[in-house]
Amino acid sequence: MRPRQWLALALVAITLTLPADVLIGKNGERFIGKVVEETAEAFVFESEIGGRITIRRDQVLELQHSPAAEIPKVPAVTVPATNSFVAGNLLWQPPNLGQDGFDWVQLKSGEWLKGWMRYVQDKKVEFDSEKLDVLSLKLKDVRQLYTGQPMFTKFDGHDPVYGSVVLSNDVVEVIGPEQLSLSRAELTGITPGGEREISLWSGKLTAGVNIQTGNTRQTTLNSSAELARRTPNSQLLVNYLGNYSEVNGTENTHNHRVTANYDLRVNRDWFVRPVQLEYYRDPLANIEHRGTAGVAAGYYIFDHDTLEWMVSAGPAYQYSQFSTVEADRADTVSTLAGVFQSRFKTDITDRLKFIQTFSANLMNPEAGLYSHHAVSTLEFEIKRHLNLDLSFVWDYLQKPQPRDDGEVPQHGDFHLNLGVGVRF
Repeated sequence: MRPRQWLALALVAITLTLPADVLIGKNGERFIGKVVEETAEAFVFESEIGGRITIRRDQVLELQHSPAAEIPKVPAVTVPATNSFVAGNLLWQPPNLGQDGFDWVQLKSGEWLKGWMRYVQDKKVEFDSEKLDVLSLKLKDVRQLYTGQPMFTKFDGHDPVYGSVVLSNDVVEVIGPEQLSLSRAELTGITPGGEREISLWSGKLTAGVNIQTGNTRQTTLNSSAELARRTPNSQLLVNYLGNYSEVNGTENTHNHRVTANYDLRVNRDWFVRPVQLEYYRDPLANIEHRGTAGVAAGYYIFDHDTLEWMVSAGPAYQYSQFSTVEADRADTVSTLAGVFQSRFKTDITDRLKFIQTFSANLMNPEAGLYSHHAVSTLEFEIKRHLNLDLSFVWDYLQKPQPRDDGEVPQHGDFHLNLGVGVRF
């Protein structure tokens, strides 16, 4: 064995032999961490995955305090199976696993979570824990997963199959009318089936407000929303973005944008977008209404746990109605267009993400010739369902339509938005 492998084994042995407490709830959930405070009514427990949580004593079935563990020296590498406390935590399984109607997830830390799985997609597991509510987990941090109800499972190059799912280490097994057992690396997605349609949906709402009074009266509002429906091989994503600003009773910003994309995964790299819609309104930029409908094909340049970059392109039809126009011009324009879109996302830290979306349209000169909408966002997770978002928005139109008085609107609009977001 190479020296680097010996060192890796040594570090694993050191980590697994560090003291830890195990708290088992009456609902079967199992948390590993440390008791930081104990009162007559409750335990305050520092969980590896859930952070600091407070659990009433009447909700606790058992609390196991770890024995003092001696940390081995690096040259003396030993397999931690001799530590019965650690080995027992890794091998322990909840009773009636897969038969109690609940979904169960075991993390690599050894913790077991009980609840309902919303979906596995894009190398993420969204899980609704009984105690910790909705969690977004990385698939690489999941050791085992057992579903209590049949689900739809999609593997790369295979049609979706329906049945109970057992994910254990590197193997995913589907048990049902069609038996299938494949490598975790080939897994594309898992979503609930049957009547639990609500389990396929998730969303986010973000809002920011700034009010100033005194010599200058100013009100600034910005809001955004995201609604998504996911299945193992498809995704419907609807987004809204709105900005409003008023200074001393005069509007200086007022726009709304709604987009809807429906994607079907062809394989691990390619997808098709049979539906691509956008509605935009900005009277101050002389755009009363603008609608775009098209289709596209897309490709994942990166599709990793902490890095995702997807691009798409395709033809579209665009209709524009202007707020006011000069006397010799029509107030509506219809045109064919070409649409290019890009979405880049990376995890800077476990709680900080950077997301960049970009959409560009090419159309005839009467409709503006070229336009783009770019949003750069830093998303910081305050708590499990609460985010702080800082976004920079750049809207650009190369040839704005002149108003009835001959004035030409500015080519670009810029917005810096700070808001609080809630996920559901």
